[in-house]
Amino acid sequence: MGIWKWSHAGIFVGGMVFATKGIEALKSKAAHKAYVNATAFGLRCRDEVMESVTSVREGCEDIYAEAVELNEERANAPEAEAVVIEDKSKAAGPAKKTAKKGDK
Repeated sequence: MGIWKWSHAGIFVGGMVFATKGIEALKSKAAHKAYVNATAFGLRCRDEVMESVTSVREGCEDIYAEAVELNEERANAPEAEAVVIEDKSKAAGPAKKTAKKGDK
């Protein structure tokens, strides 16, 4: 038995036939039409995605601009107008003492 086997030769010949016939099939008018349709579909998808990205980007820019304005307003506002949060834990009275079983 040598390194070269008949099955390897068959695979090699099959690959050559597939390559030559495959190239002919890829150059056919039907294949060309399929390539054109696939490329056109890809371009349409790209255009729709870019429209969506532009819309989202504009929305983000609006939100960012409003956030900057809000921070500027808060920075320029006097501290007297600042919101004061009450600490209700201090306002509550002392905790009730519970009686134990032995206490009366």
